[in-house]
Amino acid sequence: MKIEQIKEDFDIDVGAPMPTILSNEHHIYLIFYVSNVDPNWDGSTVHMRTENDEGIVTVKFDRFAQFKFGNPNDESINGHPLYELGLQPYSIQKVSESKWIKDLIKMNSVHPYHKDEQFSKYEHFIFFFHDTCFEIVAEGYSIAKSSETTMKGEIERIGKLL
Repeated sequence: MKIEQIKEDFDIDVGAPMPTILSNEHHIYLIFYVSNVDPNWDGSTVHMRTENDEGIVTVKFDRFAQFKFGNPNDESINGHPLYELGLQPYSIQKVSESKWIKDLIKMNSVHPYHKDEQFSKYEHFIFFFHDTCFEIVAEGYSIAKSSETTMKGEIERIGKLL
């Protein structure tokens, strides 16, 4: 296995990215706050995010097989099984030669029409946040171009799509 860092045109907020998942059987969206530091901030105050704050990103995953959301957080990242491979907090990563995908192939192998090739397009992605980690096996992802500017607005927009 190998971890590859993926760089996008944004940085995940290190304070309170508040990742939110909206999903049904066919589509999954991950919405979170990106870093938006005020250049005049002197570090003496803390800004608590609300659903009306701006500065979000929406990631849409293409055909997914499975996802996990929860522990570990950034303070216990070294407990993650992939930490020794270079797993980093506040980042997006892709896992090559994923054991998880191999486990999914094995699990599905009892299906009468199973073919290992059905899993060849899948990739294992990790979005590591402050308090949670989101992992997914999917055929890929894209960054939504027509998203709303606030978390509340984007949740409402995607809710209508699902």
